[in-house]
Amino acid sequence: MNERYNFDISPSFGKSLSIGELKRHPEDFKVAESLSFTPSGDGDHVYLRIQKTGCNTDWVADQLASLAGLKQVDVGYAGMKDRHAVTCQWFSLHMPNQPEPDWSTLPPEIQVLENTRHNKKLRTGAIEKNSFELIIRDVSGDMGEIERRLSAIKHQGFPNYFGPQRFGNQGANVYKLAGMAQGRRRISKTQRSMFISSGRSYLFNQILKERVESGTWNQAIAGDVMALQGSRSVFVPEAIDQTIIDRVSQQDIHPAAMLWGSGQIKTSLDAGDIEEKMIASYPAIIIALEKVGVEMAYRSMRISVPDLAWESRVNELQLNFSLVSGAYATSLLNEFVSIS
Repeated sequence: MNERYNFDISPSFGKSLSIGELKRHPEDFKVAESLSFTPSGDGDHVYLRIQKTGCNTDWVADQLASLAGLKQVDVGYAGMKDRHAVTCQWFSLHMPNQPEPDWSTLPPEIQVLENTRHNKKLRTGAIEKNSFELIIRDVSGDMGEIERRLSAIKHQGFPNYFGPQRFGNQGANVYKLAGMAQGRRRISKTQRSMFISSGRSYLFNQILKERVESGTWNQAIAGDVMALQGSRSVFVPEAIDQTIIDRVSQQDIHPAAMLWGSGQIKTSLDAGDIEEKMIASYPAIIIALEKVGVEMAYRSMRISVPDLAWESRVNELQLNFSLVSGAYATSLLNEFVSIS
Protein backbone atom coordinates (compact mmCIF):
# COMPACT_ATOMS: atom_id res chain seq x y z
CA MET A 1 0.00 0.00 0.00
CA ASN A 2 1.42 3.35 -1.03
CA GLU A 3 -0.27 5.60 1.48
CA ARG A 4 0.68 9.26 1.67
CA TYR A 5 0.71 11.05 5.00
CA ASN A 6 0.05 14.66 5.95
CA PHE A 7 1.86 15.77 9.10
CA ASP A 8 0.27 19.23 9.35
CA ILE A 9 -1.72 19.87 12.51
CA SER A 10 -4.53 22.34 13.22
CA PRO A 11 -3.97 24.84 16.07
CA SER A 12 -7.05 25.37 18.20
CA PHE A 13 -7.05 29.12 17.41
CA GLY A 14 -6.33 28.72 13.70
CA LYS A 15 -2.94 29.21 12.08
CA SER A 16 -0.88 31.99 13.65
CA LEU A 17 0.31 34.87 11.47
CA SER A 18 3.21 35.53 13.84
CA ILE A 19 6.68 34.09 13.28
CA GLY A 20 9.80 33.89 15.43
CA GLU A 21 13.15 32.14 15.80
CA LEU A 22 13.89 29.55 18.46
CA LYS A 23 17.25 28.03 19.41
CA ARG A 24 19.45 30.72 17.91
CA HIS A 25 21.65 29.92 20.91
CA PRO A 26 21.51 26.75 23.05
CA GLU A 27 20.64 28.96 26.02
CA ASP A 28 17.42 29.99 24.24
CA PHE A 29 15.96 26.54 24.94
CA LYS A 30 16.37 25.30 28.51
CA VAL A 31 14.60 22.24 29.88
CA ALA A 32 14.96 20.37 33.17
CA GLU A 33 13.28 17.05 33.96
CA SER A 34 11.80 16.02 37.30
CA LEU A 35 11.70 12.30 37.98
CA SER A 36 8.53 10.55 39.11
CA PHE A 37 10.40 9.24 42.17
CA THR A 38 13.25 10.29 44.45
CA PRO A 39 16.48 8.23 44.29
CA SER A 40 16.98 6.43 47.60
CA GLY A 41 20.65 7.42 48.01
CA ASP A 42 21.74 3.78 48.24
CA GLY A 43 22.04 0.88 45.78
CA ASP A 44 23.97 -0.59 42.86
CA HIS A 45 23.15 2.21 40.43
CA VAL A 46 24.91 5.57 40.40
CA TYR A 47 22.45 8.37 39.58
CA LEU A 48 23.85 11.54 37.99
CA ARG A 49 21.86 14.70 37.30
CA ILE A 50 23.63 16.22 34.34
CA GLN A 51 23.45 19.52 32.52
CA LYS A 52 24.36 19.11 28.87
CA THR A 53 24.81 21.86 26.29
CA GLY A 54 24.60 21.38 22.54
CA CYS A 55 24.74 17.57 22.56
CA ASN A 56 22.25 14.73 22.42
CA THR A 57 21.29 12.25 25.11
CA ASP A 58 22.78 9.16 23.46
CA TRP A 59 26.17 10.87 23.07
CA VAL A 60 26.19 11.74 26.78
CA ALA A 61 25.29 8.14 27.64
CA ASP A 62 28.23 6.95 25.51
CA GLN A 63 30.60 9.35 27.27
CA LEU A 64 29.46 8.17 30.69
CA ALA A 65 29.76 4.50 29.75
CA SER A 66 33.25 5.03 28.33
CA LEU A 67 34.53 6.89 31.38
CA ALA A 68 33.05 4.31 33.80
CA GLY A 69 34.21 1.31 31.74
CA LEU A 70 30.65 0.09 31.18
CA LYS A 71 28.59 -1.14 28.25
CA GLN A 72 25.96 1.24 26.95
CA VAL A 73 23.23 -1.14 28.16
CA ASP A 74 24.40 -0.42 31.71
CA VAL A 75 23.46 3.27 31.34
CA GLY A 76 19.84 4.35 31.75
CA TYR A 77 17.91 7.56 31.24
CA ALA A 78 14.26 8.51 31.46
CA GLY A 79 13.88 10.38 28.17
CA MET A 80 15.61 11.99 25.22
CA LYS A 81 16.38 15.70 25.42
CA ASP A 82 16.96 18.24 22.65
CA ARG A 83 20.45 18.58 21.24
CA HIS A 84 20.40 22.30 20.42
CA ALA A 85 19.58 23.32 23.99
CA VAL A 86 20.74 23.46 27.58
CA THR A 87 19.07 20.54 29.32
CA CYS A 88 19.18 18.90 32.74
CA GLN A 89 18.40 15.21 33.00
CA TRP A 90 19.18 12.14 35.07
CA PHE A 91 21.32 9.15 34.05
CA SER A 92 21.91 5.89 35.91
CA LEU A 93 25.00 3.65 35.72
CA HIS A 94 25.09 0.08 37.00
CA MET A 95 28.19 0.13 39.24
CA PRO A 96 27.80 -2.35 42.13
CA ASN A 97 30.77 -2.20 44.49
CA GLN A 98 32.74 -0.20 41.93
CA PRO A 99 34.64 3.02 42.58
CA GLU A 100 33.38 5.98 40.60
CA PRO A 101 35.65 7.72 38.10
CA ASP A 102 36.43 11.42 38.22
CA TRP A 103 33.30 12.81 36.58
CA SER A 104 34.97 16.22 36.21
CA THR A 105 37.04 14.76 33.34
CA LEU A 106 33.94 14.47 31.16
CA PRO A 107 33.83 16.72 28.06
CA PRO A 108 33.05 20.38 28.86
CA GLU A 109 29.55 20.06 27.35
CA ILE A 110 28.65 17.76 30.26
CA GLN A 111 28.41 18.98 33.85
CA VAL A 112 27.46 16.75 36.78
CA LEU A 113 25.09 18.72 39.05
CA GLU A 114 24.14 15.97 41.50
CA ASN A 115 25.44 12.50 42.38
CA THR A 116 23.48 9.88 44.33
CA ARG A 117 22.53 6.19 44.16
CA HIS A 118 19.43 4.02 43.76
CA ASN A 119 18.59 0.31 43.74
CA LYS A 120 17.14 0.18 40.22
CA LYS A 121 18.12 1.27 36.73
CA LEU A 122 16.50 4.45 35.45
CA ARG A 123 13.83 3.46 32.94
CA THR A 124 12.32 5.31 29.99
CA GLY A 125 9.25 7.31 30.97
CA ALA A 126 10.07 7.75 34.67
CA ILE A 127 9.47 11.51 34.42
CA GLU A 128 6.85 13.52 36.27
CA LYS A 129 7.31 16.72 34.29
CA ASN A 130 9.70 18.83 32.22
CA SER A 131 10.23 22.51 33.06
CA PHE A 132 11.00 24.88 30.18
CA GLU A 133 12.53 28.33 29.78
CA LEU A 134 12.40 29.47 26.17
CA ILE A 135 13.40 32.65 24.36
CA ILE A 136 11.82 33.32 20.96
CA ARG A 137 13.74 35.97 19.00
CA ASP A 138 12.85 38.20 16.05
CA VAL A 139 9.14 37.90 16.77
CA SER A 140 7.05 39.52 14.07
CA GLY A 141 3.30 39.86 14.21
CA ASP A 142 0.69 41.20 16.59
CA MET A 143 2.15 40.84 20.09
CA GLY A 144 -1.27 41.63 21.54
CA GLU A 145 -2.78 38.67 19.69
CA ILE A 146 0.09 36.45 20.85
CA GLU A 147 -0.55 37.42 24.47
CA ARG A 148 -4.31 36.85 24.10
CA ARG A 149 -3.58 33.33 22.86
CA LEU A 150 -1.11 32.72 25.67
CA SER A 151 -3.69 33.82 28.23
CA ALA A 152 -6.25 31.43 26.73
CA ILE A 153 -3.72 28.57 26.78
CA LYS A 154 -2.92 29.24 30.44
CA HIS A 155 -6.58 28.97 31.38
CA GLN A 156 -7.88 26.42 28.85
CA GLY A 157 -4.90 24.20 27.97
CA PHE A 158 -3.84 23.24 24.44
CA PRO A 159 -4.19 20.25 22.07
CA ASN A 160 -1.87 17.41 23.04
CA TYR A 161 -0.40 16.75 19.59
CA PHE A 162 2.75 14.71 19.20
CA GLY A 163 5.51 16.98 17.92
CA PRO A 164 7.17 16.60 14.49
CA GLN A 165 10.32 15.13 16.04
CA ARG A 166 8.25 12.02 16.78
CA PHE A 167 8.01 11.18 13.09
CA GLY A 168 11.59 11.62 11.86
CA ASN A 169 12.80 13.66 8.91
CA GLN A 170 9.83 14.32 6.59
CA GLY A 171 7.85 11.65 8.45
CA ALA A 172 10.27 8.88 7.46
CA ASN A 173 9.56 6.79 10.58
CA VAL A 174 5.90 6.37 9.67
CA TYR A 175 6.75 5.26 6.14
CA LYS A 176 9.31 2.79 7.50
CA LEU A 177 6.72 1.18 9.79
CA ALA A 178 5.02 -0.62 6.90
CA GLY A 179 8.37 -1.80 5.55
CA MET A 180 9.31 -3.16 8.97
CA ALA A 181 6.09 -5.19 9.25
CA GLN A 182 6.70 -6.67 5.79
CA GLY A 183 10.20 -7.74 6.82
CA ARG A 184 11.98 -5.69 4.16
CA ARG A 185 15.09 -5.23 6.28
CA ARG A 186 16.60 -6.07 9.62
CA ILE A 187 16.24 -3.36 12.23
CA SER A 188 17.35 -2.84 15.80
CA LYS A 189 15.07 -3.03 18.82
CA THR A 190 15.36 0.74 19.20
CA GLN A 191 14.34 1.36 15.58
CA ARG A 192 11.41 -1.04 15.90
CA SER A 193 10.11 0.81 18.95
CA MET A 194 10.59 4.17 17.23
CA PHE A 195 8.68 3.15 14.09
CA ILE A 196 5.79 1.67 16.09
CA SER A 197 5.51 4.81 18.23
CA SER A 198 5.54 6.99 15.12
CA GLY A 199 2.65 5.12 13.52
CA ARG A 200 0.49 5.22 16.64
CA SER A 201 1.32 8.89 17.17
CA TYR A 202 0.37 9.74 13.59
CA LEU A 203 -3.06 8.14 13.97
CA PHE A 204 -3.59 9.93 17.29
CA ASN A 205 -2.71 13.28 15.71
CA GLN A 206 -5.22 12.71 12.91
CA ILE A 207 -7.99 11.96 15.40
CA LEU A 208 -7.07 15.00 17.49
CA LYS A 209 -6.89 17.20 14.39
CA GLU A 210 -10.45 16.19 13.49
CA ARG A 211 -11.62 17.01 17.02
CA VAL A 212 -9.85 20.40 16.93
CA GLU A 213 -11.41 21.29 13.60
CA SER A 214 -14.85 20.34 14.92
CA GLY A 215 -14.28 22.33 18.13
CA THR A 216 -14.64 19.29 20.42
CA TRP A 217 -11.03 18.55 21.46
CA ASN A 218 -11.69 20.11 24.88
CA GLN A 219 -15.33 19.08 25.21
CA ALA A 220 -16.97 15.79 26.15
CA ILE A 221 -18.99 14.17 23.38
CA ALA A 222 -21.03 10.96 23.39
CA GLY A 223 -18.86 7.86 23.61
CA ASP A 224 -15.73 9.61 24.88
CA VAL A 225 -13.05 8.02 27.03
CA MET A 226 -11.82 10.32 29.81
CA ALA A 227 -8.27 10.76 31.10
CA LEU A 228 -7.63 11.93 34.66
CA GLN A 229 -5.59 15.12 34.98
CA GLY A 230 -1.97 14.38 35.90
CA SER A 231 -2.43 10.64 35.43
CA ARG A 232 -2.34 8.03 32.68
CA SER A 233 -5.51 6.46 34.06
CA VAL A 234 -8.63 6.55 31.89
CA PHE A 235 -12.25 5.60 32.39
CA VAL A 236 -15.45 5.39 30.36
CA PRO A 237 -18.28 7.46 31.87
CA GLU A 238 -21.74 5.93 31.89
CA ALA A 239 -23.07 9.09 30.24
CA ILE A 240 -21.94 12.60 29.36
CA ASP A 241 -23.93 14.21 32.13
CA GLN A 242 -23.51 17.58 33.83
CA THR A 243 -20.97 16.19 36.27
CA ILE A 244 -18.70 15.04 33.42
CA ILE A 245 -19.18 18.33 31.56
CA ASP A 246 -18.24 20.29 34.70
CA ARG A 247 -15.15 18.14 35.36
CA VAL A 248 -13.97 18.66 31.78
CA SER A 249 -14.55 22.40 32.10
CA GLN A 250 -12.52 22.44 35.34
CA GLN A 251 -9.74 20.39 33.65
CA ASP A 252 -10.06 17.67 36.25
CA ILE A 253 -10.53 15.23 33.35
CA HIS A 254 -9.87 15.44 29.60
CA PRO A 255 -11.27 13.67 26.52
CA ALA A 256 -8.83 10.96 25.36
CA ALA A 257 -8.14 9.39 21.97
CA MET A 258 -6.77 5.97 21.12
CA LEU A 259 -3.19 4.94 20.56
CA TRP A 260 -3.97 2.07 18.21
CA GLY A 261 -3.23 -1.53 19.14
CA SER A 262 -4.82 -4.87 19.86
CA GLY A 263 -7.45 -5.11 22.56
CA GLN A 264 -10.80 -3.55 23.36
CA ILE A 265 -11.77 -0.24 21.79
CA LYS A 266 -13.26 1.86 24.58
CA THR A 267 -14.70 4.73 22.54
CA SER A 268 -18.18 4.48 21.03
CA LEU A 269 -21.02 6.55 19.57
CA ASP A 270 -19.92 9.97 18.22
CA ALA A 271 -16.34 9.72 19.51
CA GLY A 272 -16.04 6.20 18.13
CA ASP A 273 -17.33 7.29 14.72
CA ILE A 274 -14.61 9.93 14.45
CA GLU A 275 -11.89 7.45 15.40
CA GLU A 276 -13.23 4.78 13.06
CA LYS A 277 -13.22 7.25 10.16
CA MET A 278 -9.61 8.26 10.82
CA ILE A 279 -8.37 4.70 11.34
CA ALA A 280 -10.04 3.49 8.14
CA SER A 281 -8.09 6.11 6.17
CA TYR A 282 -4.71 4.50 6.95
CA PRO A 283 -4.96 0.72 6.46
CA ALA A 284 -1.18 0.26 5.94
CA ILE A 285 -0.42 1.63 9.40
CA ILE A 286 -3.17 -0.50 10.96
CA ILE A 287 -1.91 -3.68 9.29
CA ALA A 288 1.65 -2.94 10.40
CA LEU A 289 0.64 -2.30 14.00
CA GLU A 290 -1.50 -5.44 14.12
CA LYS A 291 1.46 -7.52 12.93
CA VAL A 292 3.78 -6.25 15.67
CA GLY A 293 1.17 -6.89 18.37
CA VAL A 294 1.17 -3.56 20.21
CA GLU A 295 -1.59 -3.09 22.79
CA MET A 296 -4.34 -0.46 22.69
CA ALA A 297 -3.86 2.59 24.91
CA TYR A 298 -5.39 6.04 25.35
CA ARG A 299 -3.87 9.54 25.56
CA SER A 300 -5.39 12.81 26.73
CA MET A 301 -6.31 15.19 23.92
CA ARG A 302 -5.66 18.24 26.12
CA ILE A 303 -2.72 19.40 28.19
CA SER A 304 -3.13 21.82 31.10
CA VAL A 305 -0.39 24.38 31.63
CA PRO A 306 -1.52 26.56 34.58
CA ASP A 307 2.02 27.74 35.39
CA LEU A 308 2.56 29.28 31.94
CA ALA A 309 4.21 32.71 32.29
CA TRP A 310 5.63 35.04 29.69
CA GLU A 311 7.46 38.32 29.28
CA SER A 312 7.41 40.26 26.02
CA ARG A 313 10.27 42.52 25.02
CA VAL A 314 11.05 44.32 21.76
CA ASN A 315 10.79 41.60 19.08
CA GLU A 316 11.36 38.96 21.76
CA LEU A 317 9.31 36.68 23.97
CA GLN A 318 10.40 34.65 27.02
CA LEU A 319 8.26 31.73 28.19
CA ASN A 320 8.37 29.68 31.39
CA PHE A 321 6.16 26.62 31.88
CA SER A 322 6.15 22.94 32.78
CA LEU A 323 4.60 20.00 30.94
CA VAL A 324 3.76 16.49 32.04
CA SER A 325 5.85 13.69 30.58
CA GLY A 326 4.93 12.96 26.96
CA ALA A 327 3.70 16.46 26.11
CA TYR A 328 5.54 18.56 23.52
CA ALA A 329 6.64 22.18 23.87
CA THR A 330 6.51 22.47 20.07
CA SER A 331 2.77 21.78 20.19
CA LEU A 332 2.28 24.63 22.65
CA LEU A 333 4.34 27.00 20.48
CA ASN A 334 2.33 26.02 17.41
CA GLU A 335 -0.74 27.58 19.03
CA PHE A 336 0.58 31.14 18.81
CA VAL A 337 3.69 31.39 16.60
CA SER A 338 5.32 29.75 13.58
CA ILE A 339 8.97 28.96 14.34
CA SER A 340 11.39 29.74 11.52
